[in-house]
Amino acid sequence: MIALVLTCILAALLSLRYLSYSLPSVKEEIMIETETETKYIEALGFEYQPQPKDKQSELPKLISNGKSSWNNTELDLFSDESRKILKTGEDLAPQTLDPDSDSLLILTPLKNSAKHLAKYFKLIDKLKYPRHKISLAFLVSDSTDNTLQLVVEAKKKYQEQGPKELQFKRFEVYRQDFFYTLSRKERHLYKNQFDRRTLMARARNYLWTRALENEQWVLWIDGDLEYYPPNIVNDMMAYDKDVLVPNCLVNRRIHRFKWEYGIYDFNSWQETPESIEMLKMIKDEAFLIEGDGDSPFRTKRKYMNGFDKSETIVPLDGVGGTFTLVKSHVHRSGIGFPVWLFQHQVETEGFAKLAKANGFGVFGLPNYNIHHIYN
Repeated sequence: MIALVLTCILAALLSLRYLSYSLPSVKEEIMIETETETKYIEALGFEYQPQPKDKQSELPKLISNGKSSWNNTELDLFSDESRKILKTGEDLAPQTLDPDSDSLLILTPLKNSAKHLAKYFKLIDKLKYPRHKISLAFLVSDSTDNTLQLVVEAKKKYQEQGPKELQFKRFEVYRQDFFYTLSRKERHLYKNQFDRRTLMARARNYLWTRALENEQWVLWIDGDLEYYPPNIVNDMMAYDKDVLVPNCLVNRRIHRFKWEYGIYDFNSWQETPESIEMLKMIKDEAFLIEGDGDSPFRTKRKYMNGFDKSETIVPLDGVGGTFTLVKSHVHRSGIGFPVWLFQHQVETEGFAKLAKANGFGVFGLPNYNIHHIYN
């Protein structure tokens, strides 16, 4: 009996000791305030002193003679170049990459494009634009042929083995697989378009965010074009537009013995009064796509073949990506290729809508033609 009583007393004492550690005092859990400021908060033996509302930066402070207020021990935390800047108050601007006047970055996403690469580089070689002003960047995705190997070999040929006058300013090759494939039969079915086009948008975003440095222009080129004029870059730059596309055509078989060039890129279009009325009637989540026969929507938009021969340049609301010239400040301002619905569009058409919503101009050249291969 005595042992039982002693056990109970010991348990009670231990419980009290535990509570004394686990339960804060009134002073510990209450924030003491006045009308003007918080004095302190005390909990578990630590006193918290609130920071002033305008907390001072922890970066080095420069005093009037241009010297840093940090001592040598503190400066040892930085690199040699940073220490030089912080100790002398040297302007940071010269440490940045200066814009390269009239420089051009050509961006091309590739997938199973091995059979087209010879034509691709042949057209690039014909461009009448200063070679040292051109940079190339490729993204190879989900390819089951030797596209990647051929692009790497091309880089070696141009940048290492060939004459200096054929070298590009930069030649970058990236690989990013998205593990998405469709058969040629399924490629243009409406039910597959949202996933397919958002994946293409992801590829484009990956490429331009990796490759863009100090170039002033960005040119998106398809990997399977058949022809474009050698002077096209100079011609398009002369218009000085934020976003500009030519009219991309393809030579299609009309009947057994006749072929005829017709519009290829239905993604370049202009809204019409009829299409604007249609937009008012559809749901916010409606996804619009051009040129696919099984689409439930008939947009009634105006394509590049719908303009008069006298119309040299026209405003557009959607663009394709076969040959798209973009001022680099458009991308740098955050305008990429939406992977979500923006005004019912994604990828290149979404890019055009997003650019226009942010005040940039989007235009087309309906009578300046380039040719896409027939596939």
